[in-house]
Amino acid sequence: MKKRKNLLVLFLVSMVTLVLIVITACYSEDITFQQANNKLSFPLLQPVETLEGWTLDDSVYEDNLFVTSYIDEDENRIELIQDQNIQGLNIHTLRDFLLFGETVIEESGEIEIREISHYVGEMMMIPEPNDTIQFTFVQKEDLLGSSENVPFYQVIGRGTSVYDVISFIEVLEVSS
Repeated sequence: MKKRKNLLVLFLVSMVTLVLIVITACYSEDITFQQANNKLSFPLLQPVETLEGWTLDDSVYEDNLFVTSYIDEDENRIELIQDQNIQGLNIHTLRDFLLFGETVIEESGEIEIREISHYVGEMMMIPEPNDTIQFTFVQKEDLLGSSENVPFYQVIGRGTSVYDVISFIEVLEVSS
């Protein structure tokens, strides 16, 4: 009887510890997002809902960079990178695409300009070594104003489908 009682106590202590770890991790992710949101000079994006089968894995806030990583049960990964130092997008080309449906430069087969939800940007497929999909983008409304200080964002999917990456981008909203 005493052995059973000790096992029950051990089980309860383990469960309480597990609950505290989960609560602390969730709270820590909230704090990281709030710190970045309060200190960065551009609006942060976050998913209004988590895609089915995906969970938040990690958040990193460092200097002017905020990265959130999501992982699925097969350990495929989607990362949302928010950093004003992202380079490579031509704002004028994206604006022309948005306004006229055409681009001045000829697209290669690897890079495609896409409009997804509230965003427009360049999608690139990198098949090796681990099937990476990269979408570097801006908010469409930011293209209609001044070209200065337009926030750039990037979503990188590793080992996942284009459908999952697009679905993730579709649920991104500016945080309030």
